[in-house]
Parts: sequence; C-alpha cells; structure tokens
Amino acid sequence: MRAPSFNINNAPSLALVAWLIALICGACVDNVSSPDFDGDGAPPRPDEDGPWAIAVVGTDYMSTSISILDPAEQELFREGVIHSGSTESGLSTALSGDVVLPRRYNPENRLVLIDRFPNSVLTFLDPEDFSVSGQLSVATGFASNPHDFLWLDTHKAYVTRYEVNPRPGGAVNDGGDDILIVDPTDHTILGSVPLTSFADDDLLARPDQMAEANDLVWISLNHLSRDFGEAGGGLLVAVDPTTDKVAHRLTIPEARNCTALVAASAKNALYVSCSGLFISEETHLYGWGTVVAVDLAVDPPTASFLRRASADDPRPYGFDLDFLPPKHLLAVRFGDLARDVPDLAVVIDVDNGEERVLHTASSPYGMGGILADPERGLVYVGDADSQRPRVYVYKLDGDNFKRIGEIETHPQSGLAPRHLRFY
Repeated sequence: MRAPSFNINNAPSLALVAWLIALICGACVDNVSSPDFDGDGAPPRPDEDGPWAIAVVGTDYMSTSISILDPAEQELFREGVIHSGSTESGLSTALSGDVVLPRRYNPENRLVLIDRFPNSVLTFLDPEDFSVSGQLSVATGFASNPHDFLWLDTHKAYVTRYEVNPRPGGAVNDGGDDILIVDPTDHTILGSVPLTSFADDDLLARPDQMAEANDLVWISLNHLSRDFGEAGGGLLVAVDPTTDKVAHRLTIPEARNCTALVAASAKNALYVSCSGLFISEETHLYGWGTVVAVDLAVDPPTASFLRRASADDPRPYGFDLDFLPPKHLLAVRFGDLARDVPDLAVVIDVDNGEERVLHTASSPYGMGGILADPERGLVYVGDADSQRPRVYVYKLDGDNFKRIGEIETHPQSGLAPRHLRFY
C-alpha cells in the first residue's frame, strides 16, 4: 500500500491549499441564513468554577474570526467577537490567519488568543464583553511562533515558543525554543525555561502543547531539526512551576514528532499523539505514528503504546486530542490529499486500545478541532466543509456516541471552524 502523500511538518500550508481548492466549488453555494442568537454580552456564567463557554476559531488561513458557543444550549451565542478586521481600543496588532487557543481554560475565564507565526502575539479578551484587555508580544526580536499558553496564577503563565532565534543576544529571554514565563495580568515577560539542551544534538526541542498533572507541567516536544527533515525519538518534559526547572525527561524511542497532549486525572495518565515524520512524498515510517499512554502513578513515569499506525492502517495521528471520562480518548487521523481521503475523528478506549470512527470529515485536512465536554457527556467536532462548515455535537449514550446536533459557527463570514476550546 502506498503511503499517504503528506508532509506532516507542512500541515498548515497544505491545509490552505485544500481550503483554496474547496473554495472554487464553495463559491457557487448560496449563503445559509443566520440562526437567531443574542449578539451582545456573554453566555450565562456557570454557578460553579469551571469553563464558561466555547470559543471557535474560524479561519481561511488569511483572516480569522472568533465565535462563541453556549455549551448549555449547544448553540451559537455570538459570531465574530473579534476578527482580523477589528480595530478596537487595545488592539495594536490585528489578528493574522494563524490563530489558535490554549489547550486549557484559565480560572478567570479570560479568552486568550495565540497568534502564532509570524505575529507571535497573545491577545487577552474580557469574558464579560470580549473587549481587548491587552496584548503581549512574545517575539523578543524574532518570529517565535508561540504554540500554547498555560495559566498558572494571576501573575504567572507559561508560553511554549516553537522557533529558535537565529541571532540571539539582542534582548533578554530572546533565545526561543523554550517556555516563556509571562505575567498574564500585567502583560509582561518574566523569564524563560530553555529547552534546547534536552533535545538530541543537531535537533531542536520545538515545544508544543502543555498539560498540568500532579503539580507538574508536561510539555510535548516535536524534537525536529531546523529544516524539519530529521526527527529524534518521541520526547516529553515535565517542569516544576514552583522552580521553573525540568523535573522529568521522558523518551519514547519508537515514536516521532509528539504533538497533542491531554491529561486524564481519572486514569492518572497523560495521552500523547505522535504524528511521525513524513520524509518524502512516498515514504512514511508507519511505526513512528502512535498514540502513547504515560503512567503517572509510577516514579519516574513510564510510556506505553496505546495505538500505532501501520502499513495496513497508515493514517497518521493528528495534532488534537481530548479525553471524555471514564475511558474515551478522542483523536484525529489525517487523510490523504492526493487520493482525496478525508480526515477522521476517532474514539479510542484507553482500557483496551480499541478504536472506532466517530466522525468522517468532508475532506483531507478538513477536521476543524475536537473538544470533550465531560460535564454533559458531549463531544464537539469541527468540520471545515467548504459548502457546509459546521461543528457537530455528539452525545455519549451508554458506550455509544449519537449525533444530536450541528452548529453553524460563522454564518455571516462563512469561515470554517478550525479550532475549539473552552475558556
């Protein structure tokens, strides 16, 4: 079987190509009428601490718009609370087409936008009215490409910076390939945790996603060369946020390019997707594409394979994971642009490793995010269909999932959902 024609490290560029091709057909489709929704304020705030609502990034990789979903009603609450054309007070850098959301919500429910490459800016929105409370550049003199943001307390947060500074030394904390320590309230930079030394020789750490577990912050490291042509073994590190020092370095020799990361307290475990390295149009080293379980109940933590791609099942695992208790791990498996094979959202039973399809996307690279709502037993799946971009809602019923609805997240702009997170 021929391997999928896909370079894992150029995913954003290929997704843009797929989207632009799809627009040729989508341009002939009549606009869908907007649903009724409240255009002011914010959804009702929950009585207890926890996430407030769901933010959805709609983008065509040239412009971005953020919509808000009401999780209690599973419906669109407000479209375009901020977008690439916004000019409101406090917004000195307009949103680019490469915006994502933090892996985890913060206790103050601030909506934080991560504008990655080249802008390298964090934008903070008030959860009551979505006004811009401030922006913070995390560039320090170069396009640092921030990938994740983790709130630790009112005056401390971590930001993973994916790129390394080719000419460091011009400013404080300007090395890159690190965790930048910032004050999310005062919007200032406090320090950094360099990570390059934890990578193999001639490779970069390339820190990606973060998850808190057992008082440590775990970070997935893509562990790739500067030109993305070489990869080291799968690699995670854990940082003690009280000291900002690395407490664990966990290697997964048979995996490559570990990206998505989610903590599951019910299992005292982390789950990691490692997408593998596609070194040419024809060659995919199947065994490197995996889903890994990290046992946090032992010291030091240990890793084991939960799922692995193979020649018979070559779809690589994507850049998004979530966990729905008690045992359902939600993952993405990439399709194949050359053969028009669509992405899949899959459910993996972490107790026995069995995998089943939850949702088939409309196209290759058409999966627009996946999000679990443990409180309601729901799963949200974004589908960037050029003609019907939607977020689909599934409910866990016994041991099965049933589709119960769909949400048009950007009816006015027509932008496709690409990223879903609670805030």
